[in-house]
Amino acid sequence: MNQTAVLHAAFGVLLVAGILVRQTPLRVGLIGLGIVCFVAGIVLARRDEGSAAAE
Repeated sequence: MNQTAVLHAAFGVLLVAGILVRQTPLRVGLIGLGIVCFVAGIVLARRDEGSAAAE
């Protein structure tokens, strides 16, 4: 399983957990961390594409 898929799966899990939690600060933290994982997955995928094109 590649790292991009893992980061996007973590985004899904954190987003659902953030929706289910009732405490607002924890909810915001989980959703924010999920967004960071999603963006990191995109950045990692783009970086991998760029290094493959350079070869």
